[in-house]
Amino acid sequence: MVGTVLVFEGQGATTVPGEPPLDLTLLAPGAAQRAIVVHQLGRARAYGSADDAEPVVGVIGQSLGEITALVVAGALGEDAALELVRLRAELPARLAPGSEWTMASMTRLPLDRAEAAADGLDLWVVGRNGPADAIVVGVTADFATFAERAGATPSTYRQLPVVAPYHTPAMGRVADAFAHAVGGMDVADPQVPVLTPTGPGEVRTAADARRVLVRALTSPVAWADVLATGAARWPDARWRECGPSCSLYRFVWKNGLKLDWADA
Repeated sequence: MVGTVLVFEGQGATTVPGEPPLDLTLLAPGAAQRAIVVHQLGRARAYGSADDAEPVVGVIGQSLGEITALVVAGALGEDAALELVRLRAELPARLAPGSEWTMASMTRLPLDRAEAAADGLDLWVVGRNGPADAIVVGVTADFATFAERAGATPSTYRQLPVVAPYHTPAMGRVADAFAHAVGGMDVADPQVPVLTPTGPGEVRTAADARRVLVRALTSPVAWADVLATGAARWPDARWRECGPSCSLYRFVWKNGLKLDWADA
């Protein structure tokens, strides 16, 4: 059997499919992040229980999706994962610097130009999604300066519904509190391979999982690198994205990869 790689996106979605669809923009951050993870876990379970399901040979999660990936891999229980989702959403309000933050997806900006435009600002390139595709987060006033330096306009970026400086050094105190919570939870060695864009690298042990859960709060997301690693490792696998927006496929072709990719 060829096998399947399950993929889980981050918190950029604005709706969760349903009848009617759930508008995440109307929810508090914790409720919105929980809804995304619950939806992803449901899709992964439904895919795995289908009559024609193949073995899951690997899982990869982007940002918030890393927590989902660790549940599917057997490293985290669902209750523990949802508690971490709650803390991930609520701790920044108490422990992160009290600034107004902007996170945006820059869709036509080479990474070297993004880094140069961020120089000297309270702003970081936190997602490396492709040669000319990045996620940035920073103090809102500095984002305006960044956009002017980079020559970016609203037609070349999309502001994301995120209100905390995830994946930046500004989350240091949040990461410390998160580490304390993770330390009191049961975490196991993954039962299937887990590639992580934090680093990037692979989660082989429970200790790796604990480390990644904490480091992901302060470290950038190397999505382009982890996709390339996965494509080389599982060249013939079926890649199935577990939502909710199923928006990660565009990074496959943006990075020049050819993968059997579809929604789960």
